[in-house]
Amino acid sequence: MNVSDGGQYSHYESNMAAMLKLGRWFDYLRANHCYDNTRIILVADHGRMLNQFPQLIYNNGDGTATDLEGFAPLLMVKDFNSTGFETSNEFMTNGDVPTLATANIIRDPKNPMTGKELTNNLKYAEEQYVIASDEWNTATNNGTQFLPGNWYAVHSSLWDVSNWKLVSKNSTSPEP
Repeated sequence: MNVSDGGQYSHYESNMAAMLKLGRWFDYLRANHCYDNTRIILVADHGRMLNQFPQLIYNNGDGTATDLEGFAPLLMVKDFNSTGFETSNEFMTNGDVPTLATANIIRDPKNPMTGKELTNNLKYAEEQYVIASDEWNTATNNGTQFLPGNWYAVHSSLWDVSNWKLVSKNSTSPEP
């Protein structure tokens, strides 16, 4: 992990400060006998393109590159009665949170708004698409639709750059 400039340091420092605060909260839960019978899910909405991991730099084929770290948000799960720590390299997206939250708690969970089954099966059946855009503000993005950007498809593992491909440039859709 490369931490050599101000931006990288500031993100590392703020992330570690948050982890220390979470550790205090976990200690509080343990002291009050709540930790073991609690499932905790921590999820961020996006990563940050900080060029900290050289293996995540994707060559766009036109002399430009994209840092895929921006598509790798935090996702941590502490399950009931778990001990120790482990890392999973399973392909996960933010869309997995409902299935993680309901696993082994609710039999045949359904989306309360649509009545459809909660499942993450499609992430294995087809590529997942993400847009790379610096225009994140909805006021700038016409309120409901992102302005054109580069679209990428990923499957299996986001940590393997060979699982990524640029599918459309300067577009509002992953379709070329």
